[in-house]
This record gives sequence, C-alpha cells and structure tokens, in this order.
Amino acid sequence: VHKMRASWLSFVVVATVALVLLLASCSRVDGALPIDVNYNFTQIVNHRGFPCETFHYTTEDGYINTLFRIPYGRFNKNNVTSRPPVILQHGLLDSSFTWILNMPDQSLSFLLADAGYDVWMGNSRGNIYSTQHVNMTNSDLKYWQFSWDEMAKYDIPAMISFVKSRTGFSRVAYIGHSQGTIQMFAALSTQPQLHEQLTTFIGFGPVAYVAHMESLPFRLLAKFDVDEWVKYFGFSDFLPEVNKTTHPILWYLFEEFCYECASCCANGIELICGKHQGAFNDTRMPVVVTHEPGGTSVQNMIHWAQGVRTSKFQMFDYGTEENQKRYNQPTPPQYNLSAISPELSIALYSGSQDILADPKDVQTLVQLLPKPAGKFYWQVLADYAHLDFAWAIDARTQMYGTVIDQVAASFT
Repeated sequence: VHKMRASWLSFVVVATVALVLLLASCSRVDGALPIDVNYNFTQIVNHRGFPCETFHYTTEDGYINTLFRIPYGRFNKNNVTSRPPVILQHGLLDSSFTWILNMPDQSLSFLLADAGYDVWMGNSRGNIYSTQHVNMTNSDLKYWQFSWDEMAKYDIPAMISFVKSRTGFSRVAYIGHSQGTIQMFAALSTQPQLHEQLTTFIGFGPVAYVAHMESLPFRLLAKFDVDEWVKYFGFSDFLPEVNKTTHPILWYLFEEFCYECASCCANGIELICGKHQGAFNDTRMPVVVTHEPGGTSVQNMIHWAQGVRTSKFQMFDYGTEENQKRYNQPTPPQYNLSAISPELSIALYSGSQDILADPKDVQTLVQLLPKPAGKFYWQVLADYAHLDFAWAIDARTQMYGTVIDQVAASFT
C-alpha cells in the first residue's frame, strides 16, 4: 500500500509540475469572461431564452437522480400539440451541462427544443447533480459502491419510466454520449423488453469495448491493480465537484488555470479525451470548468479500467470469491449484444480521431450488434474526437441535422 501511495504521489507531482509549466508557457486571455460564467444550469438555459424545469426520480435501489427539462423551444411555446420526449444522457465524468455548453444554434438540446421536442437531460448517479439517496448520504462509502452496471440496471429504466409518466408518451427517443451509450447497450442486452419503451437509440462516441482506448490517463489507471485501488481510495467519489473550500488546489488547476489560459485548459482536457478536431469555442472554457468534471465513483473508474485490461464487455469484477456470491460464477458475466432486439432502431456516430471510443473498438461493437435492414445506421465523422459530438460548434452541420431527422422518423 505504501508503495502504491508513493507511486500515486509521484504521478500527482509530475502531473502538477507539467500543468504549472504549461501554464507558464501560456499568455493570459484578454477580455471579459462570458456573462454566464457563474450561472447555474437553469440560469444558463434561461439566459438562452428557454424554459428549464428540474425533476428527481428514484431508482429501485434508492438513488435519487436529477433530470433537467426544456419542455419547449423559443418559437413554439404556444404549440399545444404534444411534444415527443427525447432523453439526452451524458458521458463519463460529465453531466447534463454538456448539452447546453454552446449557443442555441449549436447545442443539441436547444436545437431539439426549437424543433418541437420535449427535451430531458439525465444525470447519472454520483455526479454533481445526483448525490442523494433515500436512506444514505453521499458521505457514506456504501453510497459510492456502483459502476455503470447499476446505471444500466437501475438508472436507465427508472429514468425512462419517469419521463413516460410525465409526458404521457409510451415511448421515448434516447441519445447517449460515451458512458451514456454503454449504459444503454448493457441495459438493452439484459432487459430485452426495454426496447419497447424506445423509439430509437442514438449513440455518440459509442462504447462497449475499450481494449484499444489510447487515452494516457485511462491507460495508466488501468495498470493499477483493482484491489490496491480499493485499499488506497475506498469505494468513494472520483473527481467530485471542485470548489475553493473543499478542493483548493484542484479548484485552482481547474478554474483559475482555465481563466488564465483557456487554450491551455483545453489542452489539458484533450490529454484525457483526445484532441478535438471539430470547431471549438475556447472562450467557453471558463464556463466549462465551473460545471466540469461532473464526478463519479471510484468503483466506476475501476470498472472502466477493467474493460481496458480484459478487452471484454462484462460486469464488474469483484474478485473470485465475491463474484461467486454475486453472480454464482467465479468470473463476471459478459454482456451479450446479440440479445438486443433487432426491432429497435439504432444509429451510431463515431469519430476517426476518437481515442476513448477507438475506431477499432467501435468496429468490434458494430460487428456484434444486430443490424437489420432499415434499422441500423453508422456514420464515421472524419477527424472527430470524443468531445466533438457534444462540444464542437460545427456539430450542427456535421451531424445534428441528420440526428434530428432520425428522431423525427422514429416517432412516425
């Protein structure tokens, strides 16, 4: 354990020095900060001219998660026709903020609302907007004993059921990014009836297999033994909400650093997610860092690391003894993508420069998915990396038009 701590401390020191040197090499960004830099989620949406509502749903295992809703757009408030519901689900270490980062003619949530849809943005258990439970607090270690397994088993069906009950629609359209896709792949493969509640499943930067993930931080994390992770960190939170009081050093690195040099901060994010190739508005970085990272559990990060090491799309590996208790077998069960109903329309958008949803891993995923004629669509965006699907300001011309057409077709 002491050796592990020393190795981890060395990594932190080296990373910190690298960030300081990077900061020193950058010049300060001149000009005023964006007006919404200190706005909360609802205020940002309202500032863009849209209504915003907040809801909470409770999962079968007691987690209370937050949904933000944009019920209508700027130009269709008086349209009394029922608006079809669309769920947007964020990726790893992210939150619903990812869908409202850019301007109304650039962010998918706003474009969908203006196109006449009822937009619901989910927040996975354990992120900055979803930290409640019916009988635990987020200071309890037991609260953090989850990974995307539980998000698939409990969060996805509960969220869909809640949106259906609030809108009166029997089916919803689902759009996921990154971890928002692995949740749905896992849910659909273990709950075959779930497809009956969906009009379509659209995945950005789709992930199930991560054997070829090239993100340096993730590959380093994958090298740590699972048991040592647990001993050192415990099953607690990973990259929680950063502020001056609770995490002063991280606050400086994540916020002051980005205020001083937006392009440097973008480079830091790209170290993890890959260099974005789509057009990106660096002036939005000060806003990004007041909402990101969204946080998750250490156990969830371990699960992702296990995927890198094993090259398998499988449930969390607790070790032979605990696996036997939980799964009645010594190894974790693998998810079966062929069990997904061929009746469900699936559309995938991947990027040729994505180092998290690596093209080789996406190819493996596509090969194993049902692909009935007229029900499957796959587009590879040249030069797109992992964040471009949600953050690039040219995503509207590159893909969102097609996405909105696919959502429309799914409700006909």
